[in-house]
Order: sequence, then C-alpha cells, then structure tokens
Amino acid sequence: MNTQTRPSLWKYFILCLTRNYCSFSGTAPRREFWGFYLFLYLFSLIFGIAAAVLFAAALPWGELKGVHDQAQMQAMLFPHIASFVLVVQIIMMAFYLPIWGVTIRRLRDAGFSTAWGYGYMALGIIGLLNWAVLDRFQYEGGPVTQFLGILSSAYWLLLIILACFPSRPAAEDTPE
Repeated sequence: MNTQTRPSLWKYFILCLTRNYCSFSGTAPRREFWGFYLFLYLFSLIFGIAAAVLFAAALPWGELKGVHDQAQMQAMLFPHIASFVLVVQIIMMAFYLPIWGVTIRRLRDAGFSTAWGYGYMALGIIGLLNWAVLDRFQYEGGPVTQFLGILSSAYWLLLIILACFPSRPAAEDTPE
C-alpha cells in the first residue's frame, strides 16, 4: 500500500473507536493494531496522572495526619480507593470492545485462529466477574484473583507476540 494513502496511526485509533468500535469481522493490519494501542496507552497514562492528582486532592489529609493506627487509616482510605478503582473500571469498560475487536481482527490478518482472541475475551469477562462479585466482598485479592492476573498477563504477552507477525496474503480465488 502506498504510504500516501494509508491512514495515520491517529486515524486508525479514531477508526477503532468509531466505525470499528464493535467490529470483530475483517482484518486489522499491524499499523492499525499498534496505532490503536499507542494512543490508548498514551491516553491511559494522561488519564492516570490526572486521576491520581484528583484522587490525592480529594483525600482528607487533615484527618489522616492525626491517625496513627494502620487499621483506622485503611478504613478511612478504602472508600476513596474503591471509588477511584470503580470509576477507572467503568471508563475502561468503554474500551473493552474496541480492544478485543482490533485484537481479533489483527489475529485474523496475521493468519492465526481467532479463538486466541476470543479466549482472551473470555478471560477478561471472567476477570471482570471475579472483580465485580468475589473481590468486592473481601479486602485482599485471593488466590483466584492472583491466578487470573498471572494467566491474563501471560496470555496477553502471547497475543502481543502473535500480533507482531506480518499479514498473510489473502487467499486467491482459484477455480476448482
């Protein structure tokens, strides 16, 4: 493809959030995949810094200065931390469909089975349900949460490696 006619990385990011928001069909070239993730991570970084500053500004610093008991301090901080995590998760849920869509389309473009992408999607849904149901009733993450975190990270590393493979040429229509 001519470099003058192919979309920029930013254009691919916008396309993933608009026209291809919930698209699991077709293919995604490497440029689309990496462009989407580049800007997703840049915006996540900016949002994370802004959210941390707002979170720190909203803490009751005057009350926290006088507390010397760690259990009491955790009890005071937990509602703030839980609301912060909830807001971040709700915002990230808006990006789950484009993330899974571009990953599945990239796997198809590289010639791999889309089952790898759907497996990652299922793992993400299980992790979300685990967080929403199990972890809300306990303060510390249990072994299920730790296992899902390790499995999800390893699976994501595998998908990143598969996404690095070049696009496979489309199958030629051959007469039988």
